Amino acid sequence: MNTLRAALTTLRTKTPLPLIILAGTMLVITLLVLKPSAPPKKPALDLLPLVQTLPAAPQAHRPTVTLYGRLESPRESNLSSTINAYVARVLVEEGHWVRAGDIIVELEDSDVRLIYQQRQAELEDLEAQLASEQARYQTDIKALEVEQELVALSQKSAARYEKLVERNVGSDLNRDEALQQARAQALSLYNREYAVADHPNRLKRLQAQLARAQAVRDQAALDLARTRITAPFDGRVTAINASPGNRVRPGDVLASLFDAAHVEVRAQIPSRYLNQVEAALQQGIELDAVFALNDKRVALRLERLAGAIGLGQGGVDGLFALQQPDRNLTLGRAGEVYLHMPPIADSIALPPTALYGQQRIYAVREGLLHTIMIQRLGEVLQANGERWQLVQAAVEPGEPILITQLSNAVGGLRVKLDTATAEPAAESSSHE
Repeated sequence: MNTLRAALTTLRTKTPLPLIILAGTMLVITLLVLKPSAPPKKPALDLLPLVQTLPAAPQAHRPTVTLYGRLESPRESNLSSTINAYVARVLVEEGHWVRAGDIIVELEDSDVRLIYQQRQAELEDLEAQLASEQARYQTDIKALEVEQELVALSQKSAARYEKLVERNVGSDLNRDEALQQARAQALSLYNREYAVADHPNRLKRLQAQLARAQAVRDQAALDLARTRITAPFDGRVTAINASPGNRVRPGDVLASLFDAAHVEVRAQIPSRYLNQVEAALQQGIELDAVFALNDKRVALRLERLAGAIGLGQGGVDGLFALQQPDRNLTLGRAGEVYLHMPPIADSIALPPTALYGQQRIYAVREGLLHTIMIQRLGEVLQANGERWQLVQAAVEPGEPILITQLSNAVGGLRVKLDTATAEPAAESSSHE
């Protein structure tokens, strides 16, 4: 180590400084010459975005508005008990289909049947009293004629005895007896005449009692009939709240069901579409729709609009009727409703990628983007199942509309048309 240090010291002292600088310069030049040259620059690439366009085709379209609806029925009934009784039998279960008149729940009818028999006996008793009154009236009419004759005879007899007494031929006792008999016969006639005259009053009283007895008997018959809870219409049972042996009271709900012939879909129609919908309904234009339940499609028809708007709603509920009855629908199911609006002239169908925000599309003119403001009208379903947006815009027929989504799209941006895909896109639109 000491020897190497000594050698370096000797070399530094013996070699001149200019020679050392020259050697260093030559070394740097040699390294620069031997360094590889830089690669050649690539030609500048065309950085214009490649886009696709679709020629504008204004024509009449029926926009499709997507709503969200729910199955319901305006005829959903809760069947309740009207009497105190025990549940004897339950003949159907939740989810079963029933016909009008089918027995759903049967109640024990022993107590009600006894009451009915008592009311029936009271009615029959009053009917007998009414018949007896009619017979009594006929008897009083006949007896009245006889008693009138008896009164006349008794009066003649009393007058005869009166003459005999005046001629001192008869006794006062016989005269008094004849007069007493005449008075008694007249009193009997008065009673008979009263009985005949009072007949209409007695008849009305009995008829009123009979009518009341009939009403009470009919009420008992209704209570007896209501021990059998029956379906008021053809429908599907949604709930059973009874079990054999349960004691039920008047007003207790035993079963619930809905009318299969009155099933509809309720969906809220936004306010911006109400004018078109109301005008169509007033003109008698049928607005059809489709209710999507998973993979199932149910054809609908807009029947009417709701009569009131709930607090916080942004539209009016539309009530859609089923065009064909369907027994496999369950109340409460929700899904999308595709409402087909009336045709709108000069509307343009565009794929969703053509829209920027809510109110802009771009037309391509001489390689530059031009901003066009639009009015969105809804959706339109294409033959291949795609949903395109329906808009109205101030464009000329055939004008190329940008259908490629660009993150930096702005009016005046220069773009390059993808000629390889522009023609097929145009042909697809024309077939739609």
